[in-house]
Amino acid sequence: MALLKKLRDELGSGDTIRRLFFGDLEPIVLQPGGANTVVHLYNQANDVTIAYCTSYDVFLAARPGRVTEFDPAEIK
Repeated sequence: MALLKKLRDELGSGDTIRRLFFGDLEPIVLQPGGANTVVHLYNQANDVTIAYCTSYDVFLAARPGRVTEFDPAEIK
C-alpha cells in the first residue's frame, strides 16, 4: 500500500500499476470521476481495489478489500 500511495496521481502510474499486478486485475465497477470514467480494479491476491482513470492512464486511489465506490473527492 505504501508503494501505491507514492504512485498516486503521477502521469504514467496506470502503466506501473498494470506491471505490478500483471494479469491479476479484475474490473468490477465504473464510477464517474477523474477526467471522465474511473474503473475500479480488484486484485484478489492482495485483496486491494484500485481506482484508475481511463482518460489519463493515472492511478487515483487504493483501498483494502473489494470497494464498489470511492469518495468522489478522492478520485477527482
